[in-house]
Order: sequence, then C-alpha cells, then structure tokens
Amino acid sequence: KSAAAVSGEFIKILTKVSGIRRIYQNFNKTMFRYWVPPSALVLILLLFFVECTAWTARGCVDLDSSTFDKVVKKFRYTLVKFDTAFPYGDKHEAFTSLAQQTASNDELLFALVGIKDYGEKDNTDLESRFSIPKEYPVVKLFSHNIDKPIDFPTSEEISADSLRLFLKRNTDLYIGLPGCVQKLDDLVHVFLHSSDNLEKQSIIDQIETLGKAADETDQFKTSYQTYAALMRKILHSSKAHSIVVQDEVDRIAKILQGKLSDSKRQDLKLRINIMQSFLSESTPVTSAHSSEL
Repeated sequence: KSAAAVSGEFIKILTKVSGIRRIYQNFNKTMFRYWVPPSALVLILLLFFVECTAWTARGCVDLDSSTFDKVVKKFRYTLVKFDTAFPYGDKHEAFTSLAQQTASNDELLFALVGIKDYGEKDNTDLESRFSIPKEYPVVKLFSHNIDKPIDFPTSEEISADSLRLFLKRNTDLYIGLPGCVQKLDDLVHVFLHSSDNLEKQSIIDQIETLGKAADETDQFKTSYQTYAALMRKILHSSKAHSIVVQDEVDRIAKILQGKLSDSKRQDLKLRINIMQSFLSESTPVTSAHSSEL
C-alpha cells in the first residue's frame, strides 16, 4: 500500500477512538488527493494523535513524577489510571466518562499517569513506586496515605459502572449507580443497622409514600418501589439481608439470560444497581450482570 493509504487507515482508527470523524473526512478530501512526503505524514499523524488524546481526557488531570504527590495530597480521594502515554479505547473512555459525570464533586479527582518505557521513560519511577504491572491500564484509589492506595480489582472489567461501584465501596462519598437515589440509600443504611422492626416498617412506609407522591415523569419513580420491595423481603425473612438480596440478584441474573425487550432488560439492570446499596456493607454482588447499563 502507498504511504497515503496506510496513513489514511491509521487516521480512521484514531477518529473512531475519539469520535471526531469529521476531522478525518475533511483531511481526506484535501490531503489524500496528492502524494504527501513521509516526514509530513508523521507530523500530521502526531498532531492528530495529540488532539484525539486531549479530546478524550476531559474531566481528568494529567500527573507526572513532579506533580503527583503535590496534587494527590490536595484531595480527599484521587482515582488514578496508570496507562500508556497515549491511552485510548473503551476502558479509557469509561474512565474519562465517569470523571465528567462526577466533576461537581470537589473531594474527588480523576487523574491520568502516562507511562513511557522508551525514550525519556516518563513516569517509570511512579510505575516502580506503586508496583504497576505492564498490563495497562491499572487503576488505584489514593487518599491521605499516598503510599497505600486501594487497587481496583484486576478480576473486574473497567467500565464506568464498575468504577462507580469501586468508589462507592471504598469511599464515604456518594457515588450512586444509575437508578439509585441518595436519600433512599441513606435510609437503606438506617434500615440495615436497625434492630427495631417497627422502625424498619416505618422506613418502608416512608419510601412507599415518597414513591406515590413522585410525579409520573420522575425517572426514579420505579426505584422507590424496588427499594421498598427489597426492604420488605428482608424484614419478613429469617435470613441475613445479604443472602436475601443475593438470592434476588441470582434470580434476576437468570432472567437476564433470556430474551427480553430493551426496556425490560434496562429495568432489571437498574434493580441490580439498587441492590448494591444493600450489599455495599457486606458481600458484593457476584452477578456478571451487575451494574451493566
């Protein structure tokens, strides 16, 4: 293939990653009508790559060896993704997507550390310091003790929802999953820590009242019903709440394996998200369908 053809295919990949196909189309109309010197192609591709990388890093801060400690110490929590110098793909987009969704939280920072194992070998000292394996990306949660971060489980796929759940489990910040409501999650905490059945029933009644009062256009109207139904099952069962909810997760997981409409599938996945609020202080949900939206 000619240099122009190969470069054209490469730029198609870059634009697919970043979502800015318009740039490729304009470039294709003007530049590929003519032969372009290899040196010029290298410069052009480099500029495209830098632009694509910057576009996909919104909501995140780039850190290096000289700024890492200074910045991380300023925030209660910092979620850091250690990756290649020019990250791309679904995992990178999931990380930056959640960063934008939680941008209003001043106590949480999303950061990127690009590692180069060639040339000047940028940030390889951080790679060594935090024992980062070569299987990028690696996500770690830092708090006040910088030298003892919490590792995102390598057994879990990196997605916006799995990262959200990781933060929910390991911080005291409210990082609600889709379908969850903060005031109801707060009531779940009270419900699970109460030994008074009358108090528990009162909480269920309160949630049902809130659900009935919610407007039909309220996106969380069905969430109230799910919270109340789960609490009622727990209240009337002799089993531990974690077992009751896990049984429900398993039941829904089986249903999700069948043929369902898109709306029904989404509804069931939202239910599993709500169950995470009941299990966040005990055994985590084991369903492969957990938090997938």
